[in-house]
Amino acid sequence: MKVALISLGCPKNRVDAEVILGLLGEAGYCLTQFPEEADIIIINTCSFISSARIEAKRSIEKNANGRHKLIVCGCLPQMTREKLFNDYPYIDAIVGSAEFYKLPEIVSRLLNGEQRIVEIGEPTFIYNSITPRLLSTPVSYAYLKIAEGCSNCCSYCRIPDLRGAYRSREIKDIINEANMLVELGVKELILIAQDTTNFGADKVGTRNAVSLQVLLEKLDKFDNLQWVRLLYTHPAHFTDSLISVMSESKKLCKYIDIPLQHTHPEMLNRMGRPKWEGTRELLSKLKSKGFALRTTFLVGFPGEKEYHFDRLLKDVKEIEFDWVGAFTYSQEEGTCASKLANQVSEEIKKERLERLLESQLKITKQKNKQRIGKTLQVLVDTAYTGHTEFQAPDLDGKVVFKKKVVPGKFLQSKVKRIVQEYDLEV
Repeated sequence: MKVALISLGCPKNRVDAEVILGLLGEAGYCLTQFPEEADIIIINTCSFISSARIEAKRSIEKNANGRHKLIVCGCLPQMTREKLFNDYPYIDAIVGSAEFYKLPEIVSRLLNGEQRIVEIGEPTFIYNSITPRLLSTPVSYAYLKIAEGCSNCCSYCRIPDLRGAYRSREIKDIINEANMLVELGVKELILIAQDTTNFGADKVGTRNAVSLQVLLEKLDKFDNLQWVRLLYTHPAHFTDSLISVMSESKKLCKYIDIPLQHTHPEMLNRMGRPKWEGTRELLSKLKSKGFALRTTFLVGFPGEKEYHFDRLLKDVKEIEFDWVGAFTYSQEEGTCASKLANQVSEEIKKERLERLLESQLKITKQKNKQRIGKTLQVLVDTAYTGHTEFQAPDLDGKVVFKKKVVPGKFLQSKVKRIVQEYDLEV
């Protein structure tokens, strides 16, 4: 039986998808990347914001033709549960965000004639180093999920409901997986979680020290690993000792992804985010240590006035982040923010988003102009593309080669010009 997997969402979902593929492969199913060839299609969904749900539902509609079994897993069924069957009667099984490890068994049950299978429970599962996993990234890098779930209380977010409480993996188990990935030839490990800087906080009181600082120190001792990258940090969970370890690390890229959501104190308070004064000081410390900074902002939050947004624009221009991602506020049922007054119109949200991204584009272009003529270390991802220490794969700009190169290698390359606004040609 042929199985096709369609995975939507962020790198955290991508790791889940790789585990699903590994489990199915170990169970003896034939995997195909072409849904039209498949007997069974699995759609791994995201539901962080409304646009993610729209994408998931479009994928469901596109792949419902009656010629194959259809399984929907991930955050969308975790949120909507059996209602998905009412909306899409042709779905054969729905699987929650932490029940994906049951998919080989669920596929078998469907093939034996069982219908409308529901496997949705309290999210508690997290994979480990002995769980089968089939990498979908280039040979150059791989994602390493160090924790699952979230215990922060941002007023706009349903992630704690959809993914469960924060739960860290054991450091020994992470190191085991890191060893296996490096033995496969991976040159860069990208650490991910809903909040990487909170790693180990759920294990306070245990005998073994579990923290991001300890994990980075252990990864620093790997011989054949060149780069370690941190995504999804939280401004409230940095410490001076962690920053010291980060800045002295031989492996850690001088790059930090630190989603901030806003910079105006009133907006941050309404969002349930850390105070701006401490965050501003943290950003100064990281910049002084030479870290490139990527952040994410949320525009159009309830009550956001023009002066709030102007303050955000002013801070973006002043701080000069290397990379900025942004999205418009989505009114999520069940969150505190969904009940707030003064919801912002969609027209204003979109207009502010465009202004923010346009403002950041000028900054990014200026930073890239300063790199023209410089020789940079580039990790090759494909025959014609790669990335530098200050570029996260799939998130930021990339390096483009005019001639074919060998994936998985490091090259010293001189930047010739800017292409496609964000990319560098060497």
